[in-house]
Order: sequence, then structure tokens, then C-alpha cells
Amino acid sequence: MDAVTAEVDFDHHSEDFVTDPWSQLTRLRSECPVARTGNHGGFWVLTGYEEIRRVATDDETFSSAETLVIPPKKNVGQKSIPAEMDPPEFLAFRRVLHPMLSPAAVDRITPVIERFVHAAIDDFIEKGSCDFVHDFADPVPAMTTLYKLGLPVELWNEFSVPLHQVVFLRQDSPRRVNVTEGLQFVAQTLKDTIAARRKAPRDDMISYLINSTVDGRPVTDHEVREMATLIVQGGFDTTGSAISNALIQMDRDRGLRRRLIEEPSLMTSAVEEFLRYEAPQMAMARTAKKDVVIGGRDIAKGDLLLLVWASANRDDSVFDDPDAIVLDRFPNRHVTFGIGAHRCLGSNLARRQIQVALQAVLRRLPDYTIDHDSAVRAETVGIVYGMFSLPASFPPGERWFS
Repeated sequence: MDAVTAEVDFDHHSEDFVTDPWSQLTRLRSECPVARTGNHGGFWVLTGYEEIRRVATDDETFSSAETLVIPPKKNVGQKSIPAEMDPPEFLAFRRVLHPMLSPAAVDRITPVIERFVHAAIDDFIEKGSCDFVHDFADPVPAMTTLYKLGLPVELWNEFSVPLHQVVFLRQDSPRRVNVTEGLQFVAQTLKDTIAARRKAPRDDMISYLINSTVDGRPVTDHEVREMATLIVQGGFDTTGSAISNALIQMDRDRGLRRRLIEEPSLMTSAVEEFLRYEAPQMAMARTAKKDVVIGGRDIAKGDLLLLVWASANRDDSVFDDPDAIVLDRFPNRHVTFGIGAHRCLGSNLARRQIQVALQAVLRRLPDYTIDHDSAVRAETVGIVYGMFSLPASFPPGERWFS
């Protein structure tokens, strides 16, 4: 690292970062919390809690409308609504979505989440083995999201496979198969469903969005499709990754698992701690709207900045013993769901799914063992820190449903 220019060789899509992001982030946070890398066209890497908080809460200076990922998407004409918007436009669409993702709305859908969770476990519990990703952490959030939108839950795998590949595989990966066709299927299904709901509304999220207004005008089909796409993208892999990561930590430290079994009232705070310790959504980008100084560094108008939430969550100026899992940590001001106006709207739903999923595993599979040698981490963790495969075994049990 050049202490004068703050230049570093940082690439959040590299194999080295996938293997061990935490040592790199710790070094950056301690030596240069606002650093510059030339990779992917050049961008700033922010790893300190305070520096990240300042940028994320200043929509006047930093924009979400240009790109949320680095490198930026190639289809620059397409904007994710409302994620890739700035206030006041962003706030108008956020107000539309909020009632469908509020705590009360999550309470109403909780019995459905519980049904999906236990049905997923039923499918493998008699075998005594499973892949926690493919058999559990993938289908539960996917089915919940599709149910919420009003789409057939049976399509969860057709939706999940292409999205999984986009998020977890490198662009040049030979494992990327039929991604374009898969994404086209997702887009066409949403388009067809929107058209059908225009003619015959139902009690679902797509019908709700169709009948919504923004600034006094009806929401367009394009806007409905973009909002539904955002719900799908945000609802699948991030929640699933949080579940997988927590299961890994409870396997590596059986004391955590034992304590949660003996003290189930800790689960709410435990979920927050698992989210802090390994943020499933590692980072998000912003673009400087004007020249500004952050952390003593001159940021120029148009510069890209990567806000590494996962690093902020390990900042020892904010968290005591940040590299340890403390199930009853309080306060726990983690930024896994972001901070500021763009804080994740789906956080309530994500938390509930994680909690229900972990409670079910501890109740029905308390003695599970993960085969860490066969587990496969994602090829890239540039956005989502998750697993591609997580084989596990356990004493066979009984199905709950016929």
C-alpha cells in the first residue's frame, strides 16, 4: 500500500478475496479505511464504519442512481426501481413498497414461512443427509418471495438457478449455463403475470403494485416489473446466504448451537449477531455527485465508492470483540441491511425467515454435522457472501406432514 496515494490492489471479485475476505478487510480498515484501487476501472474502497456511515447517509453528495455494483452493469439503460434511484424519486417508490414489507405484513406471512421451512425439512429428514443450500436455504426464501409476489411457488428453482449463477459465479465461469435464457424466463413470467393481474387482480403484491400510484399517477407496467424484479433479487440469495452462514457458524462452534437450544429466547439477538458477523450482502456502490473529502482523501465528482458493509460490522471502534460471535450482543448497530434512506426494505422479512429457519433446524436437526471439506463457497463474493453447496448429515427423523 502507498500511504501517500492510498493505492491498494483490492479486487472483491478475486479468488483471494473469496478465500479470506476478513484479513484483507481488517488490514484495510486499520491502515487505510478509504483506499483507492485501479481494478475494474478504478474505485474507492471504504472499510471503516464512520466513513461508510457518512457516505451512505448523504444522498445529496453520493448517488445510488448510477450503479450499485462494481464493475457497473453493462445494460446501463436499465435501472433497478427504486434501488438505483435518489431522493425524492426514490422515496416516492419506497412509500409504495413499504406497506407490503412492514412488520405487520411480515407477521401475516409468518405461518406461510413456517410451512415452507418444515416442508423443506420433511423432504430430506428421513434420509439423514441434505445439502443445506440446495435443499433448504435456497428454496425457503425463494418460495416465500414468489408467494408474496403472487407467483407459483413451484417455479422457485427456475427462478433461483439463473439468479444464483449471476450472483455467485464469475462472468467467465464454465458453470454458468443458460443464464440468459433463465433470466429471460424470469422476466417473461413477471411480464405475463402483470398482464394477467391487470385483467384479474388477486390478493398479492403484484396486484397491489399495479393499483398503486406514485406522485399522483398510476404505476406503469415497467415500474411494476422493475420493483418485482428487485424483490426477487433481494429476496433470494441474500436471505439464503444468511441462513447458510449461520448454520456453518453453529457447526464450527457447537457451544453456540447448544446455548441457542437451551436458551431459545436468544434467537432474536442471535440472528442480528449472525448478520453482523458475516454480512450476506457484503458491499454496495455509490457515485460521488461532486468533489468531496472523505477520511482525508480527495474524492472527485464521478468517482465510484464501494461501501463494504461487512467490514464496517467488524470495526472495533464500534463493536467490542468484533471478530467473536456474541449471541446476546447489545447494542448491535450492524449495517448489514445498509444505513440511511436506502436501508433494505425487506429486512423485516429476511429476519423472520432466518429466525424461523434456524429455530426449525435446531428443533428438528439438532445434531447436524456439515461436511466442510465438500462445501463449496461462491466463486465470487463481490456482492453476496454465500455458499454454492453445503452438504450435511444428521440422525434421520420423521416427517411432520404427509
